[in-house]
This record gives sequence, structure tokens and C-alpha cells, in this order.
Amino acid sequence: MGSDVFWIKLHTRIFDSESIILLESMPEGDTLLIIWFKMQILAGKCNARGYLLLNGERPYSDEMLATVFRRPLNTVRLAISAFLQFKMVEVIDGAYFLAEWEIHQNVSGMDKIREQTKVRVARHRSNKKNVAVPVTLQVTLSNAIETETEKEIEKQQQEIRLLLSGTPLSTISEKELKILIKRHVSERVIQAADFAAEKWRRERKEIKNPGGYLQTFCEDLVVPEWYEPPEVRNAKSEEVAERKRTEARQMEEQLADEEREALERDDYWCSLSEEERQKHRDDFRATAPFMQDLEDDFLDGLAKLTAWDKRQQMNTITSSTA
Repeated sequence: MGSDVFWIKLHTRIFDSESIILLESMPEGDTLLIIWFKMQILAGKCNARGYLLLNGERPYSDEMLATVFRRPLNTVRLAISAFLQFKMVEVIDGAYFLAEWEIHQNVSGMDKIREQTKVRVARHRSNKKNVAVPVTLQVTLSNAIETETEKEIEKQQQEIRLLLSGTPLSTISEKELKILIKRHVSERVIQAADFAAEKWRRERKEIKNPGGYLQTFCEDLVVPEWYEPPEVRNAKSEEVAERKRTEARQMEEQLADEEREALERDDYWCSLSEEERQKHRDDFRATAPFMQDLEDDFLDGLAKLTAWDKRQQMNTITSSTA
């Protein structure tokens, strides 16, 4: 997927479009609009000239779109039926294609991004063949002691390198690091390493002499207000992770509720007689005179939503008067 495409174009008069106006007027119109915008964003991520293709090869199925969009399958299929009906989407060689995509988007720019991504990935794979993968060990802080064994020093070196990873300071030599640990209390070197790494991540300034740079902080470390030690950062990261887990659980519950309602809606429609179903079809046509030439399956989907809404309204009225 062309994940280097970070934005797509939307016309400021998109809500004046006849197809969008028709979508808004339909039952669950807001949901259909959300799916339409999600489909456009997915087309931008795919970067396949308007086709919805996974990794540029496999067409997205309805089930895959329902998973990606986090919407019930029946709702996604109803939306796609509407898009096809209004000529917003086409099916070409088994893949969904967004009509007029190349008219509204900077296709040449997207093609350039796609080619640059291919070159970068090829270069990265080539480099990986010649680069040894470092082994990262997670260790706990050791208590400061005046005399430390070689084994303890090695353990502390691993922890310091973990703190310095991803920064120019990680190029410090084993000899320089060992001297710093022997010269200063190990806890001091660890604190200096963590502060120096965080300072570089904020400022991104060039560091030509990592050993001397760390030596400066070991000798005279003044901690500014913005600095947060690892345990504080880890706690905040855990809070963010927990919040995301909570949001994910809530999303799962919402999807389960929507799926349950969709099943109940289908069961209710099946329980109606053909005469009752026809009445709902006729009622829908009466409320949407501009949509007289709908295909039967599409009309049934809309009539089903209308019937369900009326039933829910009747249940609400009955509950309030009881």
C-alpha cells in the first residue's frame, strides 16, 4: 500500500454534488458518507490510480472493506450499492474503482511517490543484507557501587546503549563507555545518557564527539523542567496504550451492537408478509420521488431501513405511553 501518500484532495463544493445530496437524503445517510470518505482515503493510501488494491495487487473484497472501515458488512454493502447506483464507483477487472479519481487528484504526484517508495524499499533491503541486526536487552537500573565487576559494567553498557539507541550518541566506543562507567558512579552515567538522548531528540543538533558530550553531562548535569525520567515516560506511554485499548474495546462493542441490530433488522424484514414489504417499498418511493428507477436489491435495502426505523419509533412511543 502506498502509505507515503498522506493526503488527498477534496473539493470545497463536495456537498453540493448531486450524488452526495442523494446519499445524505437516504436512511443512514451520515454513515454512507463516512464510508464514502473512508473509501477515498483508502484509495489514496493504495495509490493505485483510484483502484482499491491491497499491496497494489489484490482487490479489496466487501468483507475486507468492512474490516478496514470498522463497519458492519451489510452496511458496507448497502453503501457500495449506492455508490454503484450513483456512478461514484465502478467495478473493473474485479476491483472497485473510484470514478473521476484522476480528475480530482494529483495523479502524477502520486505516481512519483509510488516510484520513490519502490526505490527506497529496494535500497533498504539491499542495505539490510550487509548490516548486522543488534540485539537489544532490557535490563533494570543497577544500584550505584564504588567497585564494579566487568560483568556488571557490561550489563550497564547494554542499558546505556539501549537509552542511546536511535541517536548519534549510540556510536560511542566500548572503550569510551567503559571509562565513563569506571570514572563516574554508574547511576550518574545512566542518567546523563538518558538526558543526553532526550535532549538530542528535542534539538536534533550534530554531535561530533559522543564520549566528550556524555562526559560533560556526567560532570555537570543540570536537569531542565522539560526532562522526564524513563519511569515517568513509561507511565505516560502506558496511559496512552490503555486509552487506546479502551477505545478499541468500545469500538468492538459498537460494532457488535451495529451487527446485532443489522441481524435484527434482517429478521424483522423476513418476518413481514410480501404485502407489508411492498407497502414499505411504496412508502419509500413516495418519500424519494427522485429515486424511482432503483434496482430491486437496492430498493429492498432502503425499504428495510425505513421499515426498521418505523418499528423503532413505534416501540419508543409504546414505551413512553406505558
